[in-house]
Amino acid sequence: MKNITKSAALKKIKELEEYINKIDKPLELEDYNFRINSDGWKKFTKNDQDYLVNSEEDVWELINCKNQELNGEQLFTWDAAIREAKKVGKRVPTDEELTEVLKTKEDIPNALLAGYRAVAGGFNYSGSSANVWSSSQYSSTTAWSRTLYSGYSTPTRTTFAKGNGFSLRCLKD
Repeated sequence: MKNITKSAALKKIKELEEYINKIDKPLELEDYNFRINSDGWKKFTKNDQDYLVNSEEDVWELINCKNQELNGEQLFTWDAAIREAKKVGKRVPTDEELTEVLKTKEDIPNALLAGYRAVAGGFNYSGSSANVWSSSQYSSTTAWSRTLYSGYSTPTRTTFAKGNGFSLRCLKD
């Protein structure tokens, strides 16, 4: 057996304890949708609705909404969702994790039906549905997501093109 110092052994024990605590912790989604700072973004209007868009043109923010609670909601392409969550140490749930934690609409607290931004540029279903990305890819161009519809109690598991703009709900730390 290899000789190690007491401090090295204690450090390893602490690392193992942190790992065990992490895997024993139940999965939970954060209480609100993920957001990034939109200062300096470009404003545009489409179909009488104002939006902001980031410089990469892969994150959109709803502003000046008739439905006030949707103001500030952001829609991310799949690549932007993964990139921006990673920047701040957050984790986007996998498809399997979403299946585990998201059985009904009540499992996603403070869900706002912001709709989605289609790859072609249209904004659809604001106020009647919300799509949430998972981190799991189905193919090189599509990824798994969940759709919440206003009239249904259970989310729908679907794949969509990664270029669509969806809401993002990360896992709690």
